[in-house]
Amino acid sequence: MQMTVKVAVSLPKTQFQLAEKQRRLLRVSRSAMVREALQQWLKKLEEHEAVRRYIEGYQRQPQSRQDARAMQQASMEALAHEAW
Repeated sequence: MQMTVKVAVSLPKTQFQLAEKQRRLLRVSRSAMVREALQQWLKKLEEHEAVRRYIEGYQRQPQSRQDARAMQQASMEALAHEAW
């Protein structure tokens, strides 16, 4: 059984009004709206962290010219089989 926690949030009035309008149109509860927004925000943070780690890895160990050529060749071979 999953526990839930109630929170109180302060928002600018115009932001609240816009969110309420959309929430009503979509016929979702406030809780569902906030859960979805929070889920998307957390996912975005995860994605940014993955990109940061990816860049950091390439900065520590840059791709060699040989690796780049091999990747380009493999891509060209794979795309040659596509029906454009």
